[in-house]
Amino acid sequence: MKKIAAFKFTLLSGVFIIVALLLPSSSFRAAPTFIGIDKVVHFFLFLVFTLAYLLEFRRYRGKLPGYIHSIILVLLFIVGSEVLQLLTSTRRFELLDMLFDASGALVAFLAVMAGRRPRKG
Repeated sequence: MKKIAAFKFTLLSGVFIIVALLLPSSSFRAAPTFIGIDKVVHFFLFLVFTLAYLLEFRRYRGKLPGYIHSIILVLLFIVGSEVLQLLTSTRRFELLDMLFDASGALVAFLAVMAGRRPRKG
């Protein structure tokens, strides 16, 4: 339970992403529309998810997770979220969505790395 509480924003953003990506696209009629808005949304959803994961991990463990561990976790979530869309009748698996998901995650990784304090010694 302690671990779940430590990663509450990561879990909440992950659940939000899955729900948002599985809702019928007609659910978003009131949302602003312009060409590429869905790609911008994908970018920011995964930026927030990755940022939450990295910062909560650092707070919980006192250090950032390993690069390989982080990359694998985020990529599995990206691929999994797209594969789940195959189970719906109104959504599609799109490689371009995955590219924007990964771009958002990359920006989060870069932001956290840029904000790292150099080690002493």
